[in-house]
Amino acid sequence: MAITQTAPGKICQPPVWCNELDTEEIPVDLPTTTGKRLIRVVLPATLAGDVLDISFKFGVTNDCGYNIGVGAHIWYYAYADPNGWANRVRIDDMLTGENVTPDVHHLAMDVSFSWRVPADWTAGRMVLALVVDAHSTAWKAGDTLTVEPGYAQLRAHRWTDPAA
Repeated sequence: MAITQTAPGKICQPPVWCNELDTEEIPVDLPTTTGKRLIRVVLPATLAGDVLDISFKFGVTNDCGYNIGVGAHIWYYAYADPNGWANRVRIDDMLTGENVTPDVHHLAMDVSFSWRVPADWTAGRMVLALVVDAHSTAWKAGDTLTVEPGYAQLRAHRWTDPAA
């Protein structure tokens, strides 16, 4: 049984969101560890213990002619860290994926979840990044999934202490 968590005493800050894509193609390969950053948002000062309601959506088109697994995950890092992307950490509470087959052709993913900022987070602006990977045992070098323009979004509502 999962533990139910709440954010007692916290107040919701205005949402932060982005619709601007960092890439328009996701390369297809065999590993599930070669994802591309699709979209990111920069949160205002974030504190350990804050609760984030995170949601994202995106769509891809499969013109490759074979089944492709599409994985999506959220990573975070410190905005002020000059090596931030290199020091990113995956939010393991949320891993999701679907198969896009030749018959399906267009896959739309729409996911939302809540996450508590870990106790070891140093207060400051946080970057959230949506990373998407495409993998198949039938992959051929150069194959890609096309990211549907105008559909992708990453959004976060931050619940924080009133005194913050």
